[in-house]
Amino acid sequence: MKIHLLSAIAAAALLAAPGQTRENRPLKCDIGDAKRAQSPGGPVLVANVPKAMTPIDLNAVQMTDKKLAKQVVVEGVFARRTETNSVEVITRLVNCTKKTVTLDARSSFMDENQVPTEDSTYWKKVILSPKATGVYRGLSIGRDEVKYYLVEVRTSQP
Repeated sequence: MKIHLLSAIAAAALLAAPGQTRENRPLKCDIGDAKRAQSPGGPVLVANVPKAMTPIDLNAVQMTDKKLAKQVVVEGVFARRTETNSVEVITRLVNCTKKTVTLDARSSFMDENQVPTEDSTYWKKVILSPKATGVYRGLSIGRDEVKYYLVEVRTSQP
C-alpha cells in the first residue's frame, strides 16, 4: 500500500508540474550521425560465406533501403517480457522529413543459437507525420526460448 501511494504521488507530481516542463523546439535530425554510428557490439547474423554480406546486429533495427534510412531515425528500441513470458519489441521511429513517411516493419525472434523460433511477424504499416514520432510493436509467439530479436523496416509496399 505504501509503495502504491508513493508511486501515485510521484506520478501526480510529474503530471502536475507545468513549471518543470518546456515545449520542445522543432525537430532537427542529423541522418549522417545516425548512419556513422558504430555497432554496439554483441550478437550478429553473418553469412556462411565470409564477407558475403555485412553483419546484421541483433536486438536492433535493420533498415532495408537507403532511401528510408535518409528519412527516418530509430530513436529507441526496447524489449520486454510480457506476463506470459513472450517478448514484446517496441521501436520508436522519427520522421526527419517535412512529408508523411509510410513504412512497414516486422520482427524476427531467435533462440540462443540464432535459430528462428517462429516465422517472422507480418509486415505492419507505420505512418509517420512530418517531423513526428511513431511506434512499431512486435510480439513473439515463443516464450522462454526467445533470446534475440531483429526488427526490419522498409519503405511501405502498396
